[in-house]
Amino acid sequence: MLDDNDFALASAVDTSVVVLEKLSLHPQPEVRHAVARNPNTPTEVLLKLGKEFPDAITANPIFNLLLLENPESHFVRLSLARSTTTSESAIAQLSKIEDKEILCAVAGNPKTPLHILERLVVEGPPLFCDHENADESDFDGLFTAIAQNLNTSESLLLQLAEDGSWNIKIAIAENPKTPLSLLNKFADWRSMHKAIARNPQVPSAILEKLAGENQKEIRDLVKNHPNVSETAIAIINFIEGKPGTSIDLIERLASDRRVSVRRLVATHPSTPAKVLEKLAQDTDEDVPFKAASNPNATSTVLEFFAEFLVKQHQRVSRSNQIFYKRSALELLERSDITPKVLENLLQMNEYFVLEAIASSLKTPPTMLLALTDYQPPFVSIDFFINLAENPNTPSEGLEKLYLKINQTQYPNKIIYGLSVIAAHPNTPVHLLEQLAVHSRDGIRAEVATNVNTPIAILERLSNDSQDGVSSVAKHALKARA
Repeated sequence: MLDDNDFALASAVDTSVVVLEKLSLHPQPEVRHAVARNPNTPTEVLLKLGKEFPDAITANPIFNLLLLENPESHFVRLSLARSTTTSESAIAQLSKIEDKEILCAVAGNPKTPLHILERLVVEGPPLFCDHENADESDFDGLFTAIAQNLNTSESLLLQLAEDGSWNIKIAIAENPKTPLSLLNKFADWRSMHKAIARNPQVPSAILEKLAGENQKEIRDLVKNHPNVSETAIAIINFIEGKPGTSIDLIERLASDRRVSVRRLVATHPSTPAKVLEKLAQDTDEDVPFKAASNPNATSTVLEFFAEFLVKQHQRVSRSNQIFYKRSALELLERSDITPKVLENLLQMNEYFVLEAIASSLKTPPTMLLALTDYQPPFVSIDFFINLAENPNTPSEGLEKLYLKINQTQYPNKIIYGLSVIAAHPNTPVHLLEQLAVHSRDGIRAEVATNVNTPIAILERLSNDSQDGVSSVAKHALKARA
């Protein structure tokens, strides 16, 4: 609400200079405007208020007196350059004055005709600039003011955008006359989005691009824009976590150039598997992880994710590979992985990953058989024992493992490994026959427990010199009777 007392003081011609100076900083624009029109306001205060209230300054009764006294003073010229009541001829004269502040005021005056704006651009930096030592700030103020002027043509905006600084481009992005080609170009630059959203003429298609931004300020500008579409509102609701996002929109946002949007799609509970398959192959570091963790992730999603892990593992330095190796091990613990996932992860060529694959109940026999051909020093005896412990390892693989385990230099590993093979359901009979006469009691006892051990071997083991072996064999014979 307007402060009537302060407004009355600001308007009264007998208000002291000290009070007017204080009121010139008043938070209410109506009070500041009254100070600008007060003939008792000092010139230096009017000069400060002139940028905000240019017409109030030239309408101030004191201005005509100052104009008569010293028409070439900086204050008079700057006030005329700012005012919309200044004649075109006067603006033309002012546009030739070698003063940066006055030229910028002319360039920003909404009454400055186009031909004067064009001349200011064509002539380049004003004469007061040292061309050899001029910095960007010598151009910015003038060209930014021209870019903001509603009298500026599309062709002039295109010309300014070509070599203009970032400040100039931001001013162009906000200008309602900016051609669509430029707005589309600027829409690819995230730092321009706030300026574009302030442009009252920006089309709905561009607003939809801006709707997915992280900054709430930009989303609010889009939401309140006169050209906002239902799609843009839906995108904003999606970004803000509100329910009701359609599958069509989710599929569209999965291709959004912003990583933050794709990450949200990857974690959304309604994202379909087909979209997650695409996101599992995303170039961003985080999106594939989120897609693989989505409850809707299918085996195909995990297969693409495994491929992504291998590519990333191969791309980074050795010291940074541990992250992807750990992720691969976590993936191998999942119950919904497929042989294709295992096949992809094999290409990582990391020992602990290979060991996990060798132990996985999801690993098919053909893959386990291929793993038995791996050679030391890349793999150890423990790796071969893991293969022997896997119930899916085929008989051909167990034969190879029998030889490899027997060749190791660690007696305890040999005993344990052969015991595992002796108990394995796929161990061929000829190996069981060899193991049944092994010097170790524990190995012979494991042969006796094997459901595939022939009756003849069990009968021989039932007469074993060791009571533990013979009792196990007798129990097995009794069970088969």
